[in-house]
Amino acid sequence: MIKSSLQATILIIDDRRENIDLLSAMLKQAGYQHLIGLTDPSLVTDHLSPVPDLILLDMRMPQRSGLMVLDDLNHALGEHCPPVMVLTADNDLNLRNQALCRGAIDYISKPFDYDEVLQRIHNLLQLQLKTLKQRDQAARLQMLVNKQTAALRALSLTHSLTGLPNRRALLDAAERQLMRGSVTVLMIALDGMEAVTQHQGHLMTEALYKHIAELLANSTVARSHRVGVWDSSRLVMLIEGEGEEAAQKAARIHRLINGHHTLEGRLMFLHCHIGISRAHSENEDVAQLFRQAILAIPTNEQPVAEYQPELDNKAQREHLIRTELGAALQSNHLSLVYQPKWRLDGGLLVGAEALLRWQHPTLGAISPAEFIPIAERSADMMQLGDKVLMMALEAVAQWRARALVDECFHLSVNVSAQQLRHGFAESVLARCHATNIPPAIIQLEVTESALIQQISVALRELQQLREAGMHIALDDFGTGYSSLSYLKQLPVDWVKLDRSFIQDLATNASDKHLVGSVIDLAHGFGHGVVAEGVEKVSQQQVLQTIGCDQVQGFLYAKPLAITDFEDILSQGRHAMNAEISPTAH
Repeated sequence: MIKSSLQATILIIDDRRENIDLLSAMLKQAGYQHLIGLTDPSLVTDHLSPVPDLILLDMRMPQRSGLMVLDDLNHALGEHCPPVMVLTADNDLNLRNQALCRGAIDYISKPFDYDEVLQRIHNLLQLQLKTLKQRDQAARLQMLVNKQTAALRALSLTHSLTGLPNRRALLDAAERQLMRGSVTVLMIALDGMEAVTQHQGHLMTEALYKHIAELLANSTVARSHRVGVWDSSRLVMLIEGEGEEAAQKAARIHRLINGHHTLEGRLMFLHCHIGISRAHSENEDVAQLFRQAILAIPTNEQPVAEYQPELDNKAQREHLIRTELGAALQSNHLSLVYQPKWRLDGGLLVGAEALLRWQHPTLGAISPAEFIPIAERSADMMQLGDKVLMMALEAVAQWRARALVDECFHLSVNVSAQQLRHGFAESVLARCHATNIPPAIIQLEVTESALIQQISVALRELQQLREAGMHIALDDFGTGYSSLSYLKQLPVDWVKLDRSFIQDLATNASDKHLVGSVIDLAHGFGHGVVAEGVEKVSQQQVLQTIGCDQVQGFLYAKPLAITDFEDILSQGRHAMNAEISPTAH
């Protein structure tokens, strides 16, 4: 772009050489140096590269008129055509008007007036210079806006912590892929992030999330696939096409992520569950595709699952249960049943396990296997756990008042991972004190998975309860992490063998040997052993021979309503003996 009018390139088009020479002399004397003369107007398009800054155009030329040249210029350059000043006689008013209509900016009358010509050219070039500067500024501004817009768009499509595509980018990518063909979504849920936040803080949680995201994105299983972030606890991998090997890839991702991770010298544990969904054409809803992948995420021990249509009905029921659970907590629809526990050496009734039941007014009986996991994924679990503890304490208080139980009796209450937080022990002891229940009568049952999620808090809170006289049982032993070292580390008094170890005990020598070894080890650490799920006399007999301390199961009684359990209590604690046959309960 020229910096001053004197640097302008001026093209003079006139069929008479003397007119070109006259104008060129006038302009050179005024300081203009870049002058081009053209006597053949048909060659004008050959002189437009580079485009001149000003064109002086004669109107009356025999070979090709000035109006025709204006048409040529407009056709060749369009809106980029430089200003044109026409050269015409005073009596050519109509011709001047036609030229102005074709885009001419000004005119110079013949014969030329030296001062007028220079002033008109100077004014026009100054205006052109100002216009070019404004265009340049506008272009620079537009480039800056475009650059910033691109940066903002990139930022809007990027997860700030990991630098991976975010939810919006994943939706866009899946939609574009569906226009070309099929797409498969792997929704990768990271369970345990909340526990890391509770014990390590938000910064460590963010560092762990970034570590996991980079681990996945840089892995061979993710090669050629798009990996992105869905939310604070879920990642996504998009597979173009049908994804025939999606399940195998998901299994590899599970092996990569599930388990312990060491970061900044700290050991953290994550569970990984993966849901798979597929779409085959652009007519399918992309948002629905991701929703189906979320629905497919398994909530049990299964690591990977694919979307099935029946999951929609399950999701609707889960939503209904989650909604109704809050109301149930404020009503009398929740109750406890009690499954007796017996000593194997003499058949003494030593206690019971309190189990929660929900009788919904319209849905009927809702299994705890269904509503407890839903509560654990919501904010209701804390309130639900408190209600169970209070109902259990109130029941014990009534039994003590009626002399149905003594100090040797204990009632077991299950504790979830969500309850094992700071202040849990003080809360439990305060409730015992308020109901005048000795802590030794209450036994808290905690699963291995709950303990490992809250290991540092669990050790402190459970030890405080144990020191106050309360008994602690390690529930479902063998189904979680199955680390025998927990028997030494954790402040527990009892180990409960999961029913899966008892099922084939009488017919499977390996199970018998394994259970016997666990019992010996538990006894070596000073822990008692309870076998749950005992349904056959043959199982009871094996348990007696290998030294199990206590049993519970359908062989003795199903979980009983409070009135039925009180009937057993009223019969006395020796109501049943070791040689037992199934009861009608």
